[in-house]
Amino acid sequence: MKAKYLIIYIAVGVAFLGASLWVLLSNGKNAKAIRCKYKLGGIMLTAWSMLTFASCEGPEPFVTCYEPMVECYDVAMPQNEVVVGIKDKSGTLIKCGDSFTIKITDPSYTRFRCRISTASTSPDAPAPIVLQESDFEAQGNPCDFEMQVWDTDYTGTIKLSVYGLYNTETENEVEAEVAVFSSFILVK
Repeated sequence: MKAKYLIIYIAVGVAFLGASLWVLLSNGKNAKAIRCKYKLGGIMLTAWSMLTFASCEGPEPFVTCYEPMVECYDVAMPQNEVVVGIKDKSGTLIKCGDSFTIKITDPSYTRFRCRISTASTSPDAPAPIVLQESDFEAQGNPCDFEMQVWDTDYTGTIKLSVYGLYNTETENEVEAEVAVFSSFILVK
């Protein structure tokens, strides 16, 4: 099978060279020569593709030369999906002494840090101030935490940030931001 396509390819290649010479000698003004060259070029491309397909041999499943290197497009599974609420309440208003409920589905970290800070609402506002933070161990899937809001003089918009904690090779603790919620309002 392969030899047949190779012979066709060589024969058409010689004819293509002859047609190219004909076009060159006519300075590209002979329409018949140009048409012949295009047809022979198409035949050469077809023969080359047949030669390529014939050269791909092997047991089943049959692998062609044009198969992509990456065959599987796995969708990344969701990790660290965080849902935050206020215990025994609905809405976004929270008071000192109330507790946040934090639920993390498919955790990829064994430890988490939750940080409550002031939320800057404008570019001219001062940098956020950390009001409190707590660390939690992830146990099970999903893992649930409660974080009670401590007494503070601050009132206004607060930001609850959730971080995954891990250690580097030099044993330094690193925070990886998992989620940020900045729609809660701390009231007296």
